Amino acid sequence: MDRCYDPQPMSSAPTRTRTALGRILRGTAWTFLFAAFAVGGAGLIGESFHPPGSPARVELTWTGDAALAVPLDAATTQLQAISANVDELSADAKTALEELASTDPTRLRDALANGGQAAAAIATQARDLKEALAGLPGDGSAAALQYSNATLVRRASIIAALEAATSLASLWQSVTGGAANAAHLISLIDQHDQTVLAAAAQGRNHKYRAGATILDTALETIGSVQQLRVSLITGSSDTVLDEWIQRTSNYDKALQALYDALDKSHGVVTLDVQAKRRDEQAAFSQLPPDRRTIVVIVSEVARGGLTEAILAIDDAHAQIDDALGGPS
Repeated sequence: MDRCYDPQPMSSAPTRTRTALGRILRGTAWTFLFAAFAVGGAGLIGESFHPPGSPARVELTWTGDAALAVPLDAATTQLQAISANVDELSADAKTALEELASTDPTRLRDALANGGQAAAAIATQARDLKEALAGLPGDGSAAALQYSNATLVRRASIIAALEAATSLASLWQSVTGGAANAAHLISLIDQHDQTVLAAAAQGRNHKYRAGATILDTALETIGSVQQLRVSLITGSSDTVLDEWIQRTSNYDKALQALYDALDKSHGVVTLDVQAKRRDEQAAFSQLPPDRRTIVVIVSEVARGGLTEAILAIDDAHAQIDDALGGPS
């Protein structure tokens, strides 16, 4: 039996293929279109949303920034006055450090005194500024919603500078105590030497009793040096200063004994006077050739404290500069 040939099925295959291909192409087109909308929407959202405190949200923090700028501007003015005194304190600290080894303690004492005045002024100014900034807004988790980042950074810089300045007065007082004692000790040593020279002048003029009495003052000065040594130098090990105290005290006593013997003999060279003269010469030979070594040893004791103070002052100055360099 012959089979009939029906061409219809053969002609429908390309049609179905074209229909499926069309659906795929339309689906792809819609996918690209949706992606384009999504990218565009993200851009619109990015343009319309900015975190609080960012430059693009200035209008949202303007009121808070303007209000907080008033106390911050006032604080900046007060920080400028503090900065001038910190400059003075820095100069005085460096002068004191340079003069620690000087045989003339005048400049050291002047630098310490001037620095003390500057430190006291800083303490007063810092206290006043702290009181003025008490309750200053801009702290807490909500601050970023009310103030711009620049305003909050400025606020933090001013407070950090104030804290650094506040610590300077107590630091200066503590570390310069050693320097002041060093200056006083050097002054006492000089005072002692001048007293012995005055006693020797009386002896050359045959005023032996007056010379012996003056040497009492010299020995009292050595006692004062010994007391300062205890506060300046920790530990019980002998130092160059201890050696100076011992040898100088021995000489003063030997010279005083000689003057006592001469006073008793009315200037006549007796056996007792000769013995006392030998003791005086032996004690004199044991005296240090000069006091420069002692001055250096004593100054080194106080040098570390002053160096620490200078570093702290420089750090405070840098923080104040940062605060003053902020927006006004």
